[in-house]
Amino acid sequence: MNRNILAILLISTSVLVSCSAENRLKRRLTGDWTITKYQEQNVNGGGGATDNVGTMTFYRNGRGNKNLSGIPWRQNISEGREFRWQNSAESVTIFDQNSIFAKSWIITVNKKKRQEWKSTDRGNIQVMELRR
Repeated sequence: MNRNILAILLISTSVLVSCSAENRLKRRLTGDWTITKYQEQNVNGGGGATDNVGTMTFYRNGRGNKNLSGIPWRQNISEGREFRWQNSAESVTIFDQNSIFAKSWIITVNKKKRQEWKSTDRGNIQVMELRR
C-alpha cells in the first residue's frame, strides 16, 4: 500500500515540475528578441556566421512575428511575417511555411535576457543567439 502511494506521489510531482518548467519558459520567451548571432554549419562545408539577423516577437497565445534579413549565404533571405510557436521545458518549435527557422530548436542557454538555440536538419547545424 505504501509503495503505491509513494509511486503516485512521485509521478504527480514529476508531472507538476515539468509543467511548471514549460510555463516558466513560455513566460520567459514572451516579448521581443533580437537575433544577435546566427550560424550554420553545412555537411558540404558551406554556411557561415552573421550578426544582427533581425527580430522575433513571441506572444502568449502561441503566435509571433519575425522580421529577418541579411544571411549572405542564403541570398540575403528576408522574412517578415507571422508564425506559430509552442514550447516544452527545453525546446521551442516554430511553425511557418517556407522558413529556414520553422523547426524545433533545443535551448542550450536559457536566461532572461539571453537565449541560445540549436537545431539540425540532415546533418546541418544551426545556432541562434537571441537577446532582449
